[in-house]
Amino acid sequence: MKSADYNNQLFKQVQELIDRCDSLSADMKRERKEHKKEINDLKAQHIKEIHELRAEHKKEISELNQRVEKLEVENTKLKNDNDRLKKIINNNSNNSSKPPSSDIKKNIPNNREKTNKKAGGQKGHTAHFLSKKSVEEKISNKEIEHVLVTTDEPEKEYISKYILDLDIKVIAKEYRFYKDEYGHYNIPQEFKTEVQYGSNLKTLCTVLNTEGIVALDRLTSFVRFISGGSINISKGTIVNFTKEFNRKSQYLINQIKTDILNSELLHTDATTSRCENKNVCVRTHSTEKSTLLIPTYKKSKQCIEETGILNNYTGNLVHDHETVMYNYGDKHVECNVHISRYLRGNYENTQNKWSLKMRSFLCSLNEYRKSLKEKGVEKLEEGKLQKYSKRYDEIIEEGYLENKKTKGKYLKQEEKSLLNRLKKYKENHLMFLYDFSVPFDNNLSERDLRHIKSKEKISGHFNSFEGLEIYSNIKSIIGTLKKRGKEFYNLINDVFENIPVSIS
Repeated sequence: MKSADYNNQLFKQVQELIDRCDSLSADMKRERKEHKKEINDLKAQHIKEIHELRAEHKKEISELNQRVEKLEVENTKLKNDNDRLKKIINNNSNNSSKPPSSDIKKNIPNNREKTNKKAGGQKGHTAHFLSKKSVEEKISNKEIEHVLVTTDEPEKEYISKYILDLDIKVIAKEYRFYKDEYGHYNIPQEFKTEVQYGSNLKTLCTVLNTEGIVALDRLTSFVRFISGGSINISKGTIVNFTKEFNRKSQYLINQIKTDILNSELLHTDATTSRCENKNVCVRTHSTEKSTLLIPTYKKSKQCIEETGILNNYTGNLVHDHETVMYNYGDKHVECNVHISRYLRGNYENTQNKWSLKMRSFLCSLNEYRKSLKEKGVEKLEEGKLQKYSKRYDEIIEEGYLENKKTKGKYLKQEEKSLLNRLKKYKENHLMFLYDFSVPFDNNLSERDLRHIKSKEKISGHFNSFEGLEIYSNIKSIIGTLKKRGKEFYNLINDVFENIPVSIS
């Protein structure tokens, strides 16, 4: 019995252990299921957080990339702008079209390039000096007054010495008009006032104001000083003198226009001038014998054609690469001095050697042509023309190759534009080789315009456009007479006296 009870008891314990194990197994399954859910929930939460972080990081990376791209674009712009500003700062009258007055230097050096010529007057230059013979010729021709001063008895032998001087005095010419048979006084219109100024004074004031670039206030003081206080002239009166001369000399301007329109070669250029507190344009039409200055409000094609000069001209034009000029005339000559400045500036900014080669090539061709002309040669042989033309193309090709390595987008574009210009207008730049009558540069126009800037520096701007027109007309007449070797002072006096004159 005891054995049976023991077995039963043991079986019961085993059964309890089995039940307990089943219960624990069930608990474990339940716990595992619950923990699995929690783990899955945590895993899902972590995955969600990871995705959210990844999205945020992706957004941040995208924003950073955009910012980097923007900064790269800005950096490129700043680099190009820096190159552009450096080029502007480095530009001066030697390497660009800027005038010498814009050069900012403590000590202004002589910018002319050295040559092998000796200092002083060159071969063929006419010397100017006082000579006894010329004085005595002028006395015999009654061009100057002769005053004799003796230092001893007139009968003795003597040696003549001359002193040239001026005697300034005020003259009051009285005109008396008498009654005619009908009892009327026939007084000319010019005597409409009791007292008026004479042609000598009008000529002096007109010449000093335009050719001498003397401001009106200084000119009134000058007249008062030299007249010993007898003539107190006003600024308005001097302005009226210039208006009177301009009105009376219109036929001379028409003569200049006709001469220019009939010329075979015409130089043209334009510069700005201050008038009525704004910039206007003054254009010159220049030949070896004539100068015609015409002011316009703008440099536009419309303003050019309103003058009636270039749009009616049929000869050859010399200019500084004003593309609008290609609408007028026949053949076109590009100024090589102008392009030489750009070539020099390009080398200073890029250090590319092709531009120096081209500059040297053009200048050496000009010197070669000068030597041929001195020997009486009228044109180049066809073989040499082809040789120089080929060399021109070779330098251009060298330039395109160097341009590929040029640093800086702005400088690269500027250089390429210069190359394209030289390539496209090759014939116009080499015209001086094909035709020896064609000039190498457009310096004639620059010389005829230089006084415009001189007047601005000395006497300031023009108060009215009419004043600028009058000034331009007077300077055109004076410039034309100078080119023709004529004395302009007496001619101006003759115009005031209503005496017919001619520029020819």
